[in-house]
Amino acid sequence: MKITKAFESAFEKLYGKPCWGVWKGVGSFLTLNFGNPHLEIREPIVAGAKASKKVREGLAQRNAVVEGDWRLWIYCCSWEVLSNGKRVAHSESSDGRIKRAALLLDGQKLTRFSMVPRGLHCTFDFDLGGALETRPYGRTHEQWLLYEPTGKVLTLRADKRYSHHPSNRADNRKDWKPIQY
Repeated sequence: MKITKAFESAFEKLYGKPCWGVWKGVGSFLTLNFGNPHLEIREPIVAGAKASKKVREGLAQRNAVVEGDWRLWIYCCSWEVLSNGKRVAHSESSDGRIKRAALLLDGQKLTRFSMVPRGLHCTFDFDLGGALETRPYGRTHEQWLLYEPTGKVLTLRADKRYSHHPSNRADNRKDWKPIQY
């Protein structure tokens, strides 16, 4: 399967949809929501015996958040946000600059997704001049994850492999396919 078909089929459903609720998560992670909002409630979870006190306390709480039908999570990668070709922030920027970049993207409509397979450089273009570019910084880290309303997640990994599997189960070796180009 050609890379353009594997990824284009997922992203073409997002073209013309504004992203919303763009926010900076832990470290430099970014989350962008698309589509209709809905309330997601995670019930408390009992953490494993080896979990830290902080993790046990966090998992013991109920968590309620508003999410979009589609959610793009920019994860373990280098990224930068551009406005009309000028860099606004990158993954190593201060929290304030990252929040400013999130606000810049908020409300813009996704118009195009592209990827250069050789360096795994991905570009998400938006209608008001915004762009989000990602590149791997590790050898096997997930670069980004796209959660779909179908219950599946499309994940791109730094080792030029991708997975498209149900998000309610852990992935396994069989899920990861090489990117062909």
